[in-house]
Amino acid sequence: MKVATRLALGFGLVIALLLIMAVLNVSRLSAINDSSTEIMENRYPKVEMATQVAKNALKNGNLLRSFLLSTDEAEQNTLRQHVETTRSENGELLKKLEAVLTTPDAKLLLKELTDRRAALSTKYNRLYDLARTERAQAVQFMASDFAPANEAYVEAADTLVAYQVKQMNQANDDADALYTQTRALVIGLSIAAIVVAVGVGFLIARGLLRLLGGEPAYAAEVLRQVAVGDFTVQVAVRPGDNHSMLYTVKEMVGSAGDSINDVVRVMSAVAEGDLTQTITKTYQGSFAEMKEYVNNTVLKLSQVVSEVNSSAESLAGASEEVSATAQSLSQASSEQAAGVEETSASIEQMTASIAQNTENAKVTDGMATKAAAEASEGGDAVKATVVAMKQIAQKIGIIDDIAYQTNLLALNAAIEAARAGEHGKGFAVVAAEVRKLAERSQVAAQEIGDVAGSSVELAERAGKLLDEMVPNIRKTSDLVQEITAASEEQSSGVSQINAAVSQLSQTTQQNASSSEQLAATAEEMSGQAEQLQESMAFFKLAHGHAPVARHVPAVGTAARKPPRGRPPARKASTAQAADLALATADGPDETHFAKF
Repeated sequence: MKVATRLALGFGLVIALLLIMAVLNVSRLSAINDSSTEIMENRYPKVEMATQVAKNALKNGNLLRSFLLSTDEAEQNTLRQHVETTRSENGELLKKLEAVLTTPDAKLLLKELTDRRAALSTKYNRLYDLARTERAQAVQFMASDFAPANEAYVEAADTLVAYQVKQMNQANDDADALYTQTRALVIGLSIAAIVVAVGVGFLIARGLLRLLGGEPAYAAEVLRQVAVGDFTVQVAVRPGDNHSMLYTVKEMVGSAGDSINDVVRVMSAVAEGDLTQTITKTYQGSFAEMKEYVNNTVLKLSQVVSEVNSSAESLAGASEEVSATAQSLSQASSEQAAGVEETSASIEQMTASIAQNTENAKVTDGMATKAAAEASEGGDAVKATVVAMKQIAQKIGIIDDIAYQTNLLALNAAIEAARAGEHGKGFAVVAAEVRKLAERSQVAAQEIGDVAGSSVELAERAGKLLDEMVPNIRKTSDLVQEITAASEEQSSGVSQINAAVSQLSQTTQQNASSSEQLAATAEEMSGQAEQLQESMAFFKLAHGHAPVARHVPAVGTAARKPPRGRPPARKASTAQAADLALATADGPDETHFAKF
């Protein structure tokens, strides 16, 4: 019979007894728990509610006595409110009891309690009425009628309490009896389980000793020494024992010695760099597989050494080519940086010229705008002058008419003076003078009118010329403003170009620096390749010679030109930097050079 079967049967029997005991324990404990729950959640709350009903009834009796003895109306109202509150509380308690009482006896007791409460309720009202009108009769009613009814009510509540206490004690006795039975059963099953466990353990131990061939501690020590690789251990077995585990271990230790020695021999040779040693003896089973694995390992290792040596030679040649390419790239980057610097200087000069043109255009624009405004104001002034001259001409015409009328009047006065004879001579002289003055005024008015007319014509021509000049001046101002805007756009564009050139210069400097780093990495890679070849020369391959370390000449750094100084960085907007980053992102990714 197998050890597992024996252990399963032995422990299975013990476990079965334990399971039976556990099931009984759980069942009985569940019953005890149910009894406890019944007591705490069902019986005890009923007792507590019935007890509270009796306490409230007694409390009301005391409150009513104080009510009858008090002469203060406020105190009486307070006591009456307490009484009514207690009565309401009893009503709620009786409703709860009616909902939880299930046995017929309990329901009968509750009905008796409810009936007595109903009879007592009418006496409360009677007592209140007498207390308002006849206090002496109220006291007599309290002693002779109300008190006996209240005592009967309390007695009914106490009867219900006693019944519920009896039920609770019965449940407690049932739980105690169940506990006693469970304890006796558990003790019996425990003793049986102990006896069975001892018997089964003895039988299993005896069988295991036969299978192991000795004590488990000795067998474990032997296996531990074998596990750590000590195949010189001497395994002691009992006489006639040829089936135990220790006997099998003894045979295994004897047959594994030769194969282990061969493996040690080959691995020692590999550790010294000799890859020509293999296992040639014939083995069976797992030892044959181990022989095959060891020989395959030596063969694969020889192939790897050959391939690594070949790769090292290729790596050395590639490092020389990478170094030369890096030097060329560094020189080209330096030349490109110089060209970018010259371009940047030219752009700076062009930026200054455009800025000067922009400033001149702004000044010209201001002058043209001012001239247009002044011309417009001059035109308005000329128009006002024309209007004034026309008004003057009109006024002069009036003066001419007045002079003409004055001349006529002077002529009429002279005629009248002549008619007057000697008396009119003085008046004739005055009339003659007035006539002369009128003629002179008329001539002067005509001359002034002619001059005013000529001035009106000249003013109208000047106004017309100014009207024609103002649009031209405004157009000139608009053109100057367009020139100014174009100059500002050119200045902005040149600034962007300048920033792009600055970024390009920075990128060129970075390329030159990366080229220097690449060249240094190539030199380091060349040295590592030489060290790898020297390391591979340690191994001796099957064809009879070791790999030869190829000397890789160091790549000099004298031929490399140092990168030129980086030009001063110019400020650029975020958008310009983003555009330049997008423009340069399509180029080759130089970050991979650092992986060498």
